[in-house]
Amino acid sequence: MELRHLRHFIVLARLKSFSKAANELHLAQPSLSRSIQKMEERLGASLLARDEKHFALTEYGRLVLAQGELIVSQLEYLESEIKAKQGLEKARLIIGASPIPSNSIMGPAVGRFMRDNPDISLELKVESWSRLYKQLLKGQLDMFIAETNATLLDQRDNVITQSLPQSQAIFCCRPNHPLTGLNTVYLPSLRDYPLGLPSAMPQLLKQRFDDLFDEDRHDFVGLVKYAQFQPIKSAIKECDMVVITPDISVREELASGELVALDVVGMPSIKASFSLVSMKNRRLSHSAEQFIDSLLTNASAKVVGF
Repeated sequence: MELRHLRHFIVLARLKSFSKAANELHLAQPSLSRSIQKMEERLGASLLARDEKHFALTEYGRLVLAQGELIVSQLEYLESEIKAKQGLEKARLIIGASPIPSNSIMGPAVGRFMRDNPDISLELKVESWSRLYKQLLKGQLDMFIAETNATLLDQRDNVITQSLPQSQAIFCCRPNHPLTGLNTVYLPSLRDYPLGLPSAMPQLLKQRFDDLFDEDRHDFVGLVKYAQFQPIKSAIKECDMVVITPDISVREELASGELVALDVVGMPSIKASFSLVSMKNRRLSHSAEQFIDSLLTNASAKVVGF
């Protein structure tokens, strides 16, 4: 069996479409079909359930995919490590983060890692968790950080998730907001003010607040959905907006008094579970393992110190 046939099959199995896989591989679709057929002939087994209306792998196909990803990963790891040791290329690391942990978790982690490993070539991508997941499947990322509980990433059997300290969801606002003058703030009290929430907030979490974030409610007074929290910090200063966000994203602002966390009676307890996500059957490079060790060590130290 030729390695190129195996690579072709892995891309096809990931994308579940001959046309998409052919485009990804820069092949004509008939060429991709012939490549898969040759692989099946040499293995003596059918890998695709061709009588199905939708794309599906046979039992043999699932086996080849699992072992094939491991084989290709090991080969790529071997080639990369040898070239790095020979000085033919710098050790390269491509990591991702969804918007909220990109500033609060990934930024400091990258800084510490580059300080201790100046010979590393590192690329950081900030995208939604769904885009990062797709890039990871295609081999375009070594790993990424994202919320893994509400997104159900921790239930996928093709990835490994390594948990970071949890973060509590809070409502925050400017220090002189009208709500800060009340003795008690109830959840319905928030209905009188514009609200801000992460654009990637799962629907199941929104439902825990009844219709608070519903744009069609009768007493709607404004809603801002954000991907990056940084510009929202400036927006809060200019209006009476109340924003829900993981406390990890505003710890510095809360400590300095720039923002205030509201103690809201009746608020559901929601914890953001951020984790490192990597492929299960893809061996990480030595550089990637070093980065993970650095990140997890510092994360644990912060929890102890906090």
